Amino acid sequence: MIISEIDFHIEGHQLRRTIFDPPNGIKTRAACLFTHGQGDNSGRYKDVLHPFTEAGIRCISVDLLGHGMSSGRRGNCGNIKFVDQIIQNNLDLIGALPYGIAGHSMGGLLTLRHLSLALEGKLPKPAFCWVNSPLLNPAQNRSALFVKLALTLAKIAPNVSIKTGASAELCRTPDDSIIGDSKALSLMNSIHGHQKISIGWGAELINISRYIYSVLPEHNSDIPFLFSQGDSDLICPHSIAEGFYAQLNFSNKRLEIFTNMRHETFAEPNKEELFKALREWISQLDL
Repeated sequence: MIISEIDFHIEGHQLRRTIFDPPNGIKTRAACLFTHGQGDNSGRYKDVLHPFTEAGIRCISVDLLGHGMSSGRRGNCGNIKFVDQIIQNNLDLIGALPYGIAGHSMGGLLTLRHLSLALEGKLPKPAFCWVNSPLLNPAQNRSALFVKLALTLAKIAPNVSIKTGASAELCRTPDDSIIGDSKALSLMNSIHGHQKISIGWGAELINISRYIYSVLPEHNSDIPFLFSQGDSDLICPHSIAEGFYAQLNFSNKRLEIFTNMRHETFAEPNKEELFKALREWISQLDL
């Protein structure tokens, strides 16, 4: 894998794009637009996207506004119109290459939105789609009253931050060396960055979830579609994942539920199970 990082600007905001190219000697035959999770950054995925680059697929990922090496208030991605400008910028960069889409957690939800827009004819049709533990329920089972108040407050004070309830321990199995070490766990959580989100962006995610639930089950699709999920995921429970997956009228869909894996399947002790499934699925793509 060859990694390059490039800064670019949209509406005066500096954004960091990371490009993961195939190793020397492997021809680039397609591209993949990958979207990271909330509080996350593109650089974390150099050890995740290798099944794609090994297969000749260039992966492109942008640190969203307020994330990673991009500018902006931490945890605040702005609004969905800004995200759409990032999508268009990436599509312009890809050029004539066939492209696919992929994402994890919040990025998985945004990837499903991208797929929804494509099936409605509002974006070019992707050649494949992979989502890992997508954030299908951004409200996290909070009451209808809480959601209503949050959506109202988002219109008044969108930059106010609220706690997500996520933690590094929920995302992945803690290393044996820090179990019981409160200081180490606190540091891991602070580095992970999932703890806060602007209420304006949280409202955007709730509306995106409602949108994909209204669009995707209503469309037939032959796009190769892989949905991967851990059965011990408490952030995006597999019961919600399986219920959503069952509604999809996709002729080329595949669901992988991994035993004893939490939210970040790619960071679990048995992560090679995910990579094995990814390689097998990618090998069957017609690019």
